[in-house]
Amino acid sequence: MSKEYTEILEILVNQLTLATVLEMLERICHKKAEDLKNHWQDEASARLWEKAARQIEQINIDV
Repeated sequence: MSKEYTEILEILVNQLTLATVLEMLERICHKKAEDLKNHWQDEASARLWEKAARQIEQINIDV
């Protein structure tokens, strides 16, 4: 991962909070899974993205 991307992500976390960034990532995972199912008929990959979304959803943030 490039230093530039790390810095961008750090700025997002600082401005939005880690919880908000994780919620956004969860939504992105759900959207990716939906697109894979609906437009690519790729159920296997869609399941992996849904699993990622569920795992992100389970993270408890106390910072």
